[in-house]
Amino acid sequence: MSIRKPLLWREIALLLAAKVLALACLYLLFFGPAHRPLADTAVVSAHLLGRAHP
Repeated sequence: MSIRKPLLWREIALLLAAKVLALACLYLLFFGPAHRPLADTAVVSAHLLGRAHP
């Protein structure tokens, strides 16, 4: 029997926290507000109707 077994929850919690931090960083890098296109009503209607955006 391993003597480290009671401390296993601490390692699991640390790894889960690292994964959540990594996922948050990836979200901000690839899907954050800086990467969102402008989508106001004029742009959407111009795209749907096939007209050039003014």
